[in-house]
Amino acid sequence: MKIFAKSLLLTVGLTVGMFASAADQLHNTKWTTYNDKNQPDGVLQFTDNNGVLSAKIVEVLDPRSAGKKVCDTCKGKFHNKPLTGATVLWNLKADPSNPNKYISGSGIEPETGMTFSGKAELEGNTLKLRGYKGIALLGKTRILKRR
Repeated sequence: MKIFAKSLLLTVGLTVGMFASAADQLHNTKWTTYNDKNQPDGVLQFTDNNGVLSAKIVEVLDPRSAGKKVCDTCKGKFHNKPLTGATVLWNLKADPSNPNKYISGSGIEPETGMTFSGKAELEGNTLKLRGYKGIALLGKTRILKRR
């Protein structure tokens, strides 16, 4: 009985440990972003680093930006940095009460150079990313589709 109890505890402990250290469901996924005219404008790839998500541009699709190599409208550390490979979302975390919702993120809009706070919600193959300054109600939602 003692060996069984130890074995059971070890199995439960390993299982819990695997889930605790498992990468987020968005980790290594790629998403197509769309502009206000519902035209694809880029591809983002998400990365999970100990429960904190970030996303970088891996491809520019918008023909208006095709020749644009750097973020000349961005400010601070993003100014004149290459668009491809640029991290445009960071510090996004899964909401503890709902694994399909994400909170506490920040980002930058390469077209305008504007930084924003962000949150997101995953619905199947759609990710609704809400960017805002101050109040989420006054923000803007971008729809991303899984590739």
